[in-house]
Amino acid sequence: MMHSREISVQGYRLHYLEAGSGPVVLLLHGFGRSAEDWRQTGAVLARAGYRALAFDCLGFGRSEKPGDAPYSLELISGLYVEALNQLGVDQCTIVAHSMGGKYALATALIYPQRVNGLLLVDPDGFGEPAPMNRVGKIPPLCWSILWLSGQPPLVRAMMGAAFHNPAEFVTEEFVKVSGDAFLGWDNRRALTAISQCYDATDLTLTGMRARLKELRLPVLLIWGEGDQIFPVSQAHIAASEIPNTRLVIFPHCGHFPQIEKARPLHGLLLGFLAHMP
Repeated sequence: MMHSREISVQGYRLHYLEAGSGPVVLLLHGFGRSAEDWRQTGAVLARAGYRALAFDCLGFGRSEKPGDAPYSLELISGLYVEALNQLGVDQCTIVAHSMGGKYALATALIYPQRVNGLLLVDPDGFGEPAPMNRVGKIPPLCWSILWLSGQPPLVRAMMGAAFHNPAEFVTEEFVKVSGDAFLGWDNRRALTAISQCYDATDLTLTGMRARLKELRLPVLLIWGEGDQIFPVSQAHIAASEIPNTRLVIFPHCGHFPQIEKARPLHGLLLGFLAHMP
């Protein structure tokens, strides 16, 4: 079982889920998602003798949602490292999905001594930079888009496109939780600020992508062959740019392998962790 906890880091309240004891695995979620996406994985890790820490990124889930934070790769990676400091963790392996992937890569680049391996699941950062900052600079337009993004018919369509087999995974509860992440004043305020700061969180625009060749740690890259959000062509680009990368492509799988292909992903994860120093 994963336990819900909170911690104050650099004046921001961060929520996280924790389970187990042993070598630490830091779990990072994607855009509009939360640590809940890693609850099943955290339980698997705890049973296998690891300490799982799944954080709600600043601006998401049950973490604080400031509208004036200078959202950036440096800020988010710094928050994670300071949280690890407070929790008595010297080094960890990071497992990250989608948006979380760019924060994992930034953390490994900025704080290389703190990360001993990366498992990236359909990570953001290897396509063309999104024009989110343009939308964020027009708050009424941004709020309208966010409101629409939280409406059940659109959520059902978007999540349906994110899974190879939506009938099995896109339940009414899944639709509600996914939609709620875009509704409410706190969510709209934070997501608008994140959109306004988007350039500072983009691997290419910040120059972080050009630095990937500096990485000196093992990387396992997992991708859903049917991902319609970040097409599988980006997997091959990422594998060519990140040193020491092993690429595994899951057939009959979309953007959420940790949900849609949980068992094989967990097998790969435990095998990967077994070879960590």
